[in-house]
Amino acid sequence: MFTLRFGLDREGGAEVYSPFPVILLFDGHVLVGECWTPTGGKLQGTYTDPLTVLEGLLDGLEEVMIPGVSEHGCSRPRELARRRGFDVADDSSLFYASLAIQSEVFFEGLGDVVRIHYYNGLLEGTDCPEYKGRYKGSIEVPLIEFGEDVLRVFGEYLEKYYKRVEEVRLEAYKYDRMDIYDLYMKQYLENLEDWRVLKGKSGSETHRSQSS
Repeated sequence: MFTLRFGLDREGGAEVYSPFPVILLFDGHVLVGECWTPTGGKLQGTYTDPLTVLEGLLDGLEEVMIPGVSEHGCSRPRELARRRGFDVADDSSLFYASLAIQSEVFFEGLGDVVRIHYYNGLLEGTDCPEYKGRYKGSIEVPLIEFGEDVLRVFGEYLEKYYKRVEEVRLEAYKYDRMDIYDLYMKQYLENLEDWRVLKGKSGSETHRSQSS
């Protein structure tokens, strides 16, 4: 469901702490990305840090895997979500993530489903006909499948791209984030184990339900 694309830009609109253009799609919905006709009229990345995007996804997964009522990510995420026009429950788990400039995502856990509410302010003002009116929305997906996709994307980044991105960051911006690689790996492995436990419980409950 998730598609992450990022460029290793050394110039363009990059800056030291938002160095790379990133596109994040969820089932065709643009959570991070922008489109302007003067720059070609095609979907392009918003300058941010791939780690900011991935950490937001992983933190959102952590929140919705924990049963009960909770809200984290900013001081009043439920209130902020409602100001954005999203219908969020009073008794759900809710996590707010700012993935890039004007790219806000609320991960809402409702039992065995997750609602992803997104607001992409850079698409709100787009002049590309294809993306007009597509700057916000809500998507509902099964929790198990959501976790599987988040962990797939994060795991692939850690395994295939993390070190290469940090080499470019060091070359172009004179610093890297290799010192926290082990922390991200630890968080990923812990979430992977929690997801496997949750998946096992879900499978057992489904089997019992079918047997009865």
